[in-house]
Amino acid sequence: MKGLAGKSVRADVVAGIVAGIVGLVVIVVIWVSLVFPAPIVSGGGGILRGNDIALREHEWGFAGGGYALAKGGPEICADSNNATLNIALTNTGINFHGFQVVRADTGAFVAGLNKTDLLSRGETRHIKIDVSRIAPGSYYYICPVAGHRQKGMIAPFIVQSGC
Repeated sequence: MKGLAGKSVRADVVAGIVAGIVGLVVIVVIWVSLVFPAPIVSGGGGILRGNDIALREHEWGFAGGGYALAKGGPEICADSNNATLNIALTNTGINFHGFQVVRADTGAFVAGLNKTDLLSRGETRHIKIDVSRIAPGSYYYICPVAGHRQKGMIAPFIVQSGC
């Protein structure tokens, strides 16, 4: 093979240059995806209302092993006129999961389980949320386990009168 200067270039040198360029492109793609992540899509459909709500792990984010396709869970509308919202959580997945209500604007914890109070595989937990202590407005419910929110375990939690 002839190079730009008319000299012969060995095939292994050409292969090394091509591999280096491909590697550089892969590194740039990874860097761009880390610096500019895709937006989180939340609200996988439906609105849950009432004083008693039941959620399974796959209903509010993860769907089996297809985490990249998760769209988040259904919106929960909590009536500010009702004092208590009862949520039954069942972890049907293989990982630990938690449940927290956080402010939409700051991400600050509002209600739910402590960050370290997680449900193990097959566990069901009943959570009571005092809605009267939460100001009307827009919130999210999330799984606080590292990376789970980014993989789809986030959905709207709305507090308003008359849900």
